[in-house]
Amino acid sequence: MLTKTKLSAEKRIELIHVSLMRNKKFALFAGLFMVGTTKVVDDPFVTAYTNGRDAGYGREFADSLKDKELAFLVLHENMHKCYRHLTTWRSLYEIDRSLANSACDYVINLMLVEMDPEEEVIAFPRDPKTGNRMGLYDERFRGMDTKQVFDILREEQEEGGGGNGDDEGNGGQSDNGSGSPTRGRSDGEPRRDGGFDQHDWEGAKELSEAEKKQLADDIDQALRQGGIYAGKVGGTMDRSIAELLAPQVDWRAVLRRFVKTHLKDRDAPSWRKAHRNYLWQDVILPAIIGKRMKHLVVAIDTSGSVQGPLLTAFISELNKIIEDINPERLDVLYWDTAVENHETYTSGKKEVVNKTKPRGGGGTDPNCAVLYMKKHKINPDALIMLSDGYMGSDPSDWGGINYPSLWCIIGNENYKTPHGQLLVVKGD
Repeated sequence: MLTKTKLSAEKRIELIHVSLMRNKKFALFAGLFMVGTTKVVDDPFVTAYTNGRDAGYGREFADSLKDKELAFLVLHENMHKCYRHLTTWRSLYEIDRSLANSACDYVINLMLVEMDPEEEVIAFPRDPKTGNRMGLYDERFRGMDTKQVFDILREEQEEGGGGNGDDEGNGGQSDNGSGSPTRGRSDGEPRRDGGFDQHDWEGAKELSEAEKKQLADDIDQALRQGGIYAGKVGGTMDRSIAELLAPQVDWRAVLRRFVKTHLKDRDAPSWRKAHRNYLWQDVILPAIIGKRMKHLVVAIDTSGSVQGPLLTAFISELNKIIEDINPERLDVLYWDTAVENHETYTSGKKEVVNKTKPRGGGGTDPNCAVLYMKKHKINPDALIMLSDGYMGSDPSDWGGINYPSLWCIIGNENYKTPHGQLLVVKGD
């Protein structure tokens, strides 16, 4: 009599990859399964984990899941790759690791349920004893990105309320009766917020710059190829993923162009120097001297989401511009709900990137910057604002501003500037 052989976790995951690649609902993610490595580990404390490139699954946890539940878990790990969560939201992790983990998971789980609401292909893992979802799920966050969810969770945490209820009445978190969803990540540290996987933020940080660039290229290529394949089998591409693949504006080039466009008296005639082309004719005409900008103000939002690599890149690019145009005066304002630090650099002091001291970290109110400038009679040739665009209050004090401004907004394409030009900045 033949006995049915139980498939190994490795074989089940391999078959799930193939099945999802062939399904029109999930064909878009086909290439992501090939990015990085996938392995099964014999550690009872591991559920599943990713560093944004590689994925791992605990054998015991994988064996405890039904096929559709394991498919959900596999997609969950690969969605972290897709949205580059562990690099894009590093700044949130540095503020509150637990809330950053939760925010990423809420977004992904809502998307996966929306992709297959009837659970024809994937099914949200459930505790076999209670029937409750084993991961984070809350309809309140539908349509939000990770930063928006993080801000709500943080506000609720500060208020001491919690309020993370979901449609099954289990507090927005899993019912951990089985113990399995929180058994820990690859380093054995348990996750206690109800998420069923572990996010290896430190592993993501340890990737070299070359590895990070290669990973970004690999994910981009995988999604583009997946989009072509999905179109052939009748699948669709989610708008948020289409935005990931949209051509990126080179914010550095826009920044340089803005500054150079607003040079004071650019190419103005000057009698201080004769035009050499006419001297041989004994004709003295004024030379055309390209003048440098006299006064530039850069006002930088220092709320949590503007910290980290992008802020460093912005200040580094700013330093290059300063060296290029050599303004007579540069004012750098760091603000949240008030101007927390005001630095002034003259033409003889160019090393902004090594001397500047960002300060702040509270809320976000851009009005404080312009009110500060009005109070201190700061009237520059041009103003550059850097912010995430998620404001605690709407800009309302920008009337009467007679100088050009460029608003570099990180990620929030729906932001409406109160004044000047909008540039949406995306991390790279």
